[in-house]
Amino acid sequence: MLYKIPLLLVLLFICNSWAAASSSGMTLEERVNETTLDNGLKVVVVERHSAPVLFALITFRVGSCHESLDRSGLSHFLEHMLGKGTKSIGTSNYKAEARIMARMEEAAREIRARQTALTNWRYDAFDAYTVKVKADLPLEAREQIGADEAIGLREVLTRLPDDIQELPEEWRKSEWMLADRKHNYWQMFKEIIALRVEMAELLERQKQYITESEPLDAIYDPRGAAMHNAFTTWDQTSYMVGLPANCLELYMFLESDRYKNPVFREFYAEREVIMEEMRLGENNPDEVLSDIFFAAAFDAHPYGRPIIGWRSDVGNTLRGDMEEHFRRYYAPNNCQITIIGAVDTKRVFALTRKYFSDWKPAEIAYEVTVREPEQRGEKRITVELDAEPQLYIGWHIPAAPDPDYYALEMMSNILSMGATSRFYRSIFTEKQLTAGSPYAYTGPGDRYSNLFIVDATPRAPHTVEEVETATYAEIDRLKTELVSAREMERIRNRMRAWELGRMRSNQWLAFSLSSSFAVRGDWRATIDHNRRMMAVTPEDIQRAANKYFTKTNRTVAYSVKKETPAVESESPEKK
Repeated sequence: MLYKIPLLLVLLFICNSWAAASSSGMTLEERVNETTLDNGLKVVVVERHSAPVLFALITFRVGSCHESLDRSGLSHFLEHMLGKGTKSIGTSNYKAEARIMARMEEAAREIRARQTALTNWRYDAFDAYTVKVKADLPLEAREQIGADEAIGLREVLTRLPDDIQELPEEWRKSEWMLADRKHNYWQMFKEIIALRVEMAELLERQKQYITESEPLDAIYDPRGAAMHNAFTTWDQTSYMVGLPANCLELYMFLESDRYKNPVFREFYAEREVIMEEMRLGENNPDEVLSDIFFAAAFDAHPYGRPIIGWRSDVGNTLRGDMEEHFRRYYAPNNCQITIIGAVDTKRVFALTRKYFSDWKPAEIAYEVTVREPEQRGEKRITVELDAEPQLYIGWHIPAAPDPDYYALEMMSNILSMGATSRFYRSIFTEKQLTAGSPYAYTGPGDRYSNLFIVDATPRAPHTVEEVETATYAEIDRLKTELVSAREMERIRNRMRAWELGRMRSNQWLAFSLSSSFAVRGDWRATIDHNRRMMAVTPEDIQRAANKYFTKTNRTVAYSVKKETPAVESESPEKK
């Protein structure tokens, strides 16, 4: 699914709407209290005593675009691991666990080394052969194995031949397939299976010391926690929870322990969970098309990589890779804690110093320096999928605080914000070309130069070509006709109303302040964004439309329905 958290879009007019919602008339800037610890940790607090609850977000300025080239998916993977407990929470004997995990890591490194030596094509062939061997096991053997991975792998290993003469003839005829002067590749593969057996046995041994699979949930949930979750974008990772206000100190203790003493227990079992998640995504047409679209649009910048990562990267990730990623980026001087609710600011600051001041800072290299080269021609991608057609169009644009960004953001609202927007009235209602109103937004991230995207689903029997043509017609109007003052004011009023309705939520305000930190390094970007959006003129919109909405600057991706081959019926003569 093509998705993003539009970090700056959701902040529109937050300053004015806060003032309107506040009985005291105080501005957002006057309401926010902040401090920075000696280790660089930022703490932002807004007191709201309308209900005895709080909502807290811990946000790091690291997302999927900050991962190394061959280790995509680490930030998302970490979501799964940071709920697995610490050295003192979730375990009955951490020292015993640590010894098991150390040996498991050694085995995993040996597996990766052998798999690399085999090369992908050879390993895939051997693995497919092994899958067939397992599928051909007698019924009684499969019943005995059940869900026990170690027993299953051991049984398969005993049935893999030692003598390469017993392997498929086409392999034996292929030079370099099974062995060369330096390596016996088949024996190397069998060693991988033996190591996987050992890892499965080690995991079973570790389980005897694990008291809870999700230990933080086990503590938070009985105390009335809500939205205990996490999310990863291309630009940030955030960990959230809503709690009764009297749980503030418990929150500080648990979260500080989470980041100071994490234990990535059951790492390799969880890796398989994520691999299954990826397999499910490969069966989701929207996700498939969006991944292909972004990969095509970005030649150099890591915005072209999926948040969840590439399957081959995740499958080769070691626990040590995650530990290195965590140490480098998940540090106090790359983090902001945002707390909104019925709390006392002085007490929040005091508890933060008590529990987080000994959290060690890191030397952070978190800026992506690669720049996407100028696109020199239109890119077009057609994907056959077993789904209804879908269309994505993207033009390269700058990120805030570039002055053009605000005109483009305003343009997205003119085109697709609400039932009075241009796409809704023209393409969806009048022409009835789409199943829903086309959606215009900026993405996939917000921190670096990104795309202006139009996402649309044709309504049968209309085609993606018809929708694409209608989209360009609306874009061309922005190039040749100034947006009227009346339409500009209508959009501004809708934005104000949209924000005002959401500002009553502790969660919404926390997301806004933390996202501004993640994208721009300072929650005050919220206020700057409001001011800049209010200053956009029709002339700014027209100039930006002509500057960026060019054929050579765009990428177009669409899916077409995969045709099912016709089955020929047998003629009477053939029977």
